[in-house]
Amino acid sequence: MSSLEHYEPNRIALNGKRHYQCNDFPNVPEGMLLPSVTTILSSMAPASKIMALMNWRKKVGPEEANRRTRLAANRGTWLHTVIEDWFNGEDIEHHLDSAVDWRPYYDAALPFLETIEQPVLIESAVAWFNEDQAMGYSGTLDMLAKMTDGSIALVDWKTSFKEKPDRQLADYKRQLGAYTMAAGQMYGFSIEQAWCVIACYDPEADKPEASLQLVHLDDLELVSQQAIMQDTVKRYFTEHYPGGKAFALTMDRG
Repeated sequence: MSSLEHYEPNRIALNGKRHYQCNDFPNVPEGMLLPSVTTILSSMAPASKIMALMNWRKKVGPEEANRRTRLAANRGTWLHTVIEDWFNGEDIEHHLDSAVDWRPYYDAALPFLETIEQPVLIESAVAWFNEDQAMGYSGTLDMLAKMTDGSIALVDWKTSFKEKPDRQLADYKRQLGAYTMAAGQMYGFSIEQAWCVIACYDPEADKPEASLQLVHLDDLELVSQQAIMQDTVKRYFTEHYPGGKAFALTMDRG
């Protein structure tokens, strides 16, 4: 499979929530504003998850919570950049040398990188849209790749201080379902499997040790997660949108 058409993310904050304006997408009306995948999942999170997050922030304190949140975002961006440059055949040593404490995240992910034959799409905006109900979502997928076994897989890269228990993996699986459904609708083919690749390392631990946690969904599991995501999207629009429908933002490009 050759590379697929790339769509640059056009992110817009609407009432403090991330949205994407979908321009030139083959499956979405021009200029349509759609909520991001993460906006929908966070807004529709169960009360128990929200309370757990609030309790964590209270336990560590707002300053420490904000520090860890920024750190997670920065190291995630760093790992994405290293991986993209690695596949482009560029020298990544300057990335590794500039963030010695983060190198173990790359080292942990390396065995999985070697199972990828070639990327076919990297860091591209995608969207899923239900034309009859005028609702959908958008987001930026990390990678679609041809694997060494010949299959096409969606890959989502993440970093973490430690491996996640099963109860904390639900949103990751929803994201895999959401992005495969969106990419499948946009490009007109089914994606056979998806991976959430979590590089784990805590540089602040007494004896830090890197590990790799893999969350894999086959085609049947993806169908299940996609169905759950469609239901979540419908509930989100019913609860958060006047009239329960998305709308377009048109601007004069002249």
